[in-house]
Amino acid sequence: MSGIPPEPPEIEELERTAAWRLRLLDADPTDIASAAAAKLLDTLAEDLRRNDYAPLWTELRSIGNWLGESDAISDYADLAAEYRARIGVSEHPADGAAYLHGLLSIARGLV
Repeated sequence: MSGIPPEPPEIEELERTAAWRLRLLDADPTDIASAAAAKLLDTLAEDLRRNDYAPLWTELRSIGNWLGESDAISDYADLAAEYRARIGVSEHPADGAAYLHGLLSIARGLV
């Protein structure tokens, strides 16, 4: 055991969404929205790695646990995926904290 805590899945989900945007850009090099979105998604993932947003992570985990117990976690996952797909197009979180606030807003809407 290395003692390093695992990376939150939200970071990987941002990177997967960025990769999807890059595939869209490969299919259509004029897709400037996907280019900008991929860059913002990667920037958010890096910001989440670099900065300590412990209170936000704790709150998101707490609400996520409750959603898991109430069987609303799949609704949350779908809404969170839709949110990530809009990042860089109609949603522009300024940093990782703003992204986590967006996820919290989605989660609170299901509570």
